[in-house]
Amino acid sequence: MHGWVILGDAATKRVNGQEVIVTAHRFGSLDTAIRAWEDNERRRMVHELGNLGRLVNDALDRLRQAGNT
Repeated sequence: MHGWVILGDAATKRVNGQEVIVTAHRFGSLDTAIRAWEDNERRRMVHELGNLGRLVNDALDRLRQAGNT
């Protein structure tokens, strides 16, 4: 929960140049809401890094194939 600014039942944080606002509304507590957002963000980043890794691997494979022909 590093870097969050707590404002009553809401918390804000700047991520990649955008302000993220999390409220306790759906989760019952602000701590739970922040953890849920952070877990979701972590899963999203892992997914995007996996996609990037596949793109890089495909590009390297194409380069290797081009060098063998």
